Amino acid sequence: MVAPASYSETTLILYMHNALASVSDALGWTASSVELQEALNEVLLAYGVSDVTGIAGISNLRKLRALARREAWRAAMTEAAADYDFENEAGVMKRSQVFAQAQKAYVQAANEALIYDDQYNVAIETVAYADPYLAPDEDA
Repeated sequence: MVAPASYSETTLILYMHNALASVSDALGWTASSVELQEALNEVLLAYGVSDVTGIAGISNLRKLRALARREAWRAAMTEAAADYDFENEAGVMKRSQVFAQAQKAYVQAANEALIYDDQYNVAIETVAYADPYLAPDEDA
């Protein structure tokens, strides 16, 4: 299998749909669902482009895919937030499990996408502290 060299809106939405795996099915989404179309809009806005077809190169495609996963999971989490558990004589239905799974996957995808956020940075500082077990300096 060859890695993609570029995406169209259709192929990126298919990627997002497949990234959600069985959660797409649980939510009743297809690749043409309006929720995924809106998630694609969020990807474009986050990337800062109006057309996905101009994005090329390995590092740019990695960024695009990371943003696409994050926005797909955000949409799934938003959709599943209204699901609730219920019980009847047939048994217990725990629909909230979809939300819990989507929330965990969103957090992971958001963390993976952080490196592409211009506002994200990591700083290293030296911390100096006084040892509380040393006797105080008599000359001070």
